[in-house]
Amino acid sequence: MMMLFRTISVSALLLCPAYAQQTPPLPEPMSDSMPVMVPLPVNGCVWAGRPFSDGAGFCVADKVMQTCTIGKWSREASEGCRGALADTR
Repeated sequence: MMMLFRTISVSALLLCPAYAQQTPPLPEPMSDSMPVMVPLPVNGCVWAGRPFSDGAGFCVADKVMQTCTIGKWSREASEGCRGALADTR
């Protein structure tokens, strides 16, 4: 008798329609018709669409540093860039 009651109870739970909560509406993405322009510093350089000031530098390969010098990128040997992976973006 107890088994019959359990079977009916479980069947009733499984056959009941389930109602899911509606998800709240997502906020609309901001759409700018014009990209934001970041000013280039005096004697600065641009790398991968980003401005860098004069004297900025980063490792582009093992023992090779790229440095912004008076508005132009130059590469030079650097012991501080050990094991750096190449960044060719």
